[in-house]
Amino acid sequence: MTVPPALAATGPLGLVAASASSTVYSIVKDLNSSLSFETTSPTPLHAIPDALKDALVDEDLGERAVSGVFYTHSRFQPIVRQWKHFTHFVHRHGNDDVPEGANQSHSIFMILPLRMSYNAVRLDTTYAQEELMKRAEESYAKADQIDVDAEQDRIDELTRLLGQHRYGNARAQRQLETERRQHQRRLDSYDVHSRAADRLVQEAHRLRDSGSPVYMKNFKIRLVEQVNGIKARTAAGLHGKGTMVVTTKQMPAAGGSQGRPRLGFSVQFDWHEDNLFGHSYDWHGFIDLGCNDQGTPEVLGGNGKFYTRFLQHGVIE
Repeated sequence: MTVPPALAATGPLGLVAASASSTVYSIVKDLNSSLSFETTSPTPLHAIPDALKDALVDEDLGERAVSGVFYTHSRFQPIVRQWKHFTHFVHRHGNDDVPEGANQSHSIFMILPLRMSYNAVRLDTTYAQEELMKRAEESYAKADQIDVDAEQDRIDELTRLLGQHRYGNARAQRQLETERRQHQRRLDSYDVHSRAADRLVQEAHRLRDSGSPVYMKNFKIRLVEQVNGIKARTAAGLHGKGTMVVTTKQMPAAGGSQGRPRLGFSVQFDWHEDNLFGHSYDWHGFIDLGCNDQGTPEVLGGNGKFYTRFLQHGVIE
């Protein structure tokens, strides 16, 4: 996760620190304004099933992205140019008035343009299928080493003997009970290996039947100078801190209940702000992102101000 060099050097966005798991941005302007923004996620972040983590890329569909803006505004100034009125500007004067209204409005305290990107890839599942079937055969072989009928017969016999010697020698009782537990563990081991093998075979068949789905690799979030002509900005005296946590998430099946379940990314956003009036505000929300079989980004869900405002002027690339 990086900031473009031009912005880091001359623009309102500057990189403060970075590590393998998080990136911290600082947005600093004159007149006692300071904002920080941190993104946290495993690095690199892929929405790929574990069975395909080592799969070869069959087709690289290139980088795809969705961009949008998060913004805050004052509740103590006349909000003549609130964002909900920008749609009227669009209909009356054309699209250029939307960024102009946002960039010039004194009611808008902070605008944070963001770009979420990933590489869309088709993966070769052949090797993964072979590995799953190989592991299944190994589990079946371990299960076959256990004679289920013989183990169950011995357990039944030991149970009968224990019943006959209920009030007999305590040492003999313990020996019989120990042996019965040993045979029961072997039966349990048979069940574990059999169920594991069945699951591996089902996964191999699922991969075989899935065709050539598209997956998302190298997911990144970065601050950008503008989105749709709406530029990054912060008002005088504004202090804010934001955090964004990215995780992989199982998303609803594409095409309804009969479609293929898919992995995507869930982006949780939290923002705290103190403005020059001495008031504090918090905004929260999340966005769930996936892609279709052409690699195009899809917003699959979300909630909160971050979700609604990010999509308000969202751009899909």
